[in-house]
Amino acid sequence: MAPEHATVYISEDDKLFREMAVEIIEAAEHKVVVVASTVREALDGIEKAKQEGVNVAVVDGNLTKEAYSGYDGELVSRELRKQIPGIKIVSFSGNKQTYGDSHVEKGNVMELGKAITALPE
Repeated sequence: MAPEHATVYISEDDKLFREMAVEIIEAAEHKVVVVASTVREALDGIEKAKQEGVNVAVVDGNLTKEAYSGYDGELVSRELRKQIPGIKIVSFSGNKQTYGDSHVEKGNVMELGKAITALPE
């Protein structure tokens, strides 16, 4: 069953996109419980995500201004999958990323809620 009422973790460095993402995801009746804006915050937030029962993560590809490789998102996603088996990941970046189960480009931020609901089992 797709996560109709997902418990969500978000890592996004851009304040505007982060705030929009939270608003859109919660409007789609999902619950955001962890929000991170740096790689360190993202990694540190995994323990809380486990405690809160997070089943979906929205992960930006680049959490540092200097890097545009998508490596940040790949690193965070790898740790999430390691520590929360079965978690679904939506990559959220201006460039197509391969670390997620689904991808939403930042220009399509309004689609985040629907993308979470549509994730496969």
